[in-house]
Amino acid sequence: MAKENNLKEALLRQMNGNSNMASGLDAGSAQQVLAKEAAAVKRGKRVTTFAWAVLLIFLFVVAVIELVSGGRPDWLMPAAIVVFQALLMIAVICSVSLYVRSRTLSIHKIQASLASIEELLKKMSPDKQPPDKT
Repeated sequence: MAKENNLKEALLRQMNGNSNMASGLDAGSAQQVLAKEAAAVKRGKRVTTFAWAVLLIFLFVVAVIELVSGGRPDWLMPAAIVVFQALLMIAVICSVSLYVRSRTLSIHKIQASLASIEELLKKMSPDKQPPDKT
């Protein structure tokens, strides 16, 4: 609960323009976070491609074993089904994970762009003082 309150207070200070120094630090750290997330998405693409490739190679190997043996060996189908299901689950989980990570990266890029636009607008707008009610 304390973390949420601290975060809320920090966001309110930033929205009010009281934390000018923190916003400069946030821009650099945001770029670092975006770079790390982009690297994670790139790794995820490689892992997902590898998982689907292994699945396709497995299917090809099973088909070749069936052709070479002249029929279906008794042990092949139960083992092939179990291995196929495991490989399919891994490939699907990798695909969903890649989708979620890439969407998260896109959202964070949009947030970083909006934050930089907000900072530019704050710098461009004249210092507005609340009107005196006297």
